[in-house]
Amino acid sequence: MKRFTFCYIAALFFSPHCAAGEPQVHSDTAAAVRQEDVNVPEDALSAPRQQGSPQSVYFGEKTDRPVSAHKVNYFSADQWPGNGGAQVKFQISMKFRILEPDLYVLKYNLFPAYIGYTQKSLWNAGQSSMPFEESDYNPEFFLDYPVSALSIGRFKLRNIIICPLEHESDGLDGAGSRSWNRQYIMLKFGFESKEKLEISNSLLADKALLYVKLWRASGYSDGNSHLRSLGSAANFLDYMGIGEIGVSLRNFLWGGTLKNHQLDIRTPLFRYKRKPSFEFELRQQFPRMNFALYLQYWYGYGETLLRFDQFGHRGFAGLSFSY
Repeated sequence: MKRFTFCYIAALFFSPHCAAGEPQVHSDTAAAVRQEDVNVPEDALSAPRQQGSPQSVYFGEKTDRPVSAHKVNYFSADQWPGNGGAQVKFQISMKFRILEPDLYVLKYNLFPAYIGYTQKSLWNAGQSSMPFEESDYNPEFFLDYPVSALSIGRFKLRNIIICPLEHESDGLDGAGSRSWNRQYIMLKFGFESKEKLEISNSLLADKALLYVKLWRASGYSDGNSHLRSLGSAANFLDYMGIGEIGVSLRNFLWGGTLKNHQLDIRTPLFRYKRKPSFEFELRQQFPRMNFALYLQYWYGYGETLLRFDQFGHRGFAGLSFSY
């Protein structure tokens, strides 16, 4: 009797079109009486909309997905991979929204919390064993508050981001260990476009973006110890700064079918003036594709944690992608 009861309950539980405790409907009208489930794409969208995109309109147009791109995702190389000195540089970055977007208190979203994760790696693909030179791991927890109250014409304050905890490490131990912690606040300002811009591959919704990011850093004694071992009196923050400023420009070079492109420029703030650091990124979206041509040029110090005190300038080319 116990075995029969268990089998009956299991059959009800795993029945695809009924709730536990209800007999399964076998008639042709079962689909009609089934309750609509918004988590099932065919319930949420009509068939034409589902077939309207190679990547699925349901996935592409849904703006409240809990997982989305955080920083730029790319895969690039500084020269042809077959060359002995070739190095591949790639970055994977995502964020996860912890709470539902409609969780409001007194009509305000007081806790727009996210967990972010970014990994940047240097891969010596040109060497015989193809070893990884370095991977930097960057988890963080932050609150992203949208702002719509402050504006001067088309110039608007878009977001205030508060991060109580960010960690970055190369995952190594001993002399090669590099890590630091940060708490930061970031202000994002947007310059609204006259025409509505299509958001594709994590490009801006505005014509231009300016952000200012200020942080309090700690836990970088490994970097200072490395500098002392080289006989340098400099500090880790002389290279990395105590903040960052960035500018992004959207669709400013050309129009037509290749109009969707973006230039990003960023540099540290309040670093030592003789330790320059600039990163330039250009993304060119391809029509009907979910990836973009990606170009990067780095000049100065701080490209990665292991290279933070090494001056360099080099370019990379590859593809940028989103999800």
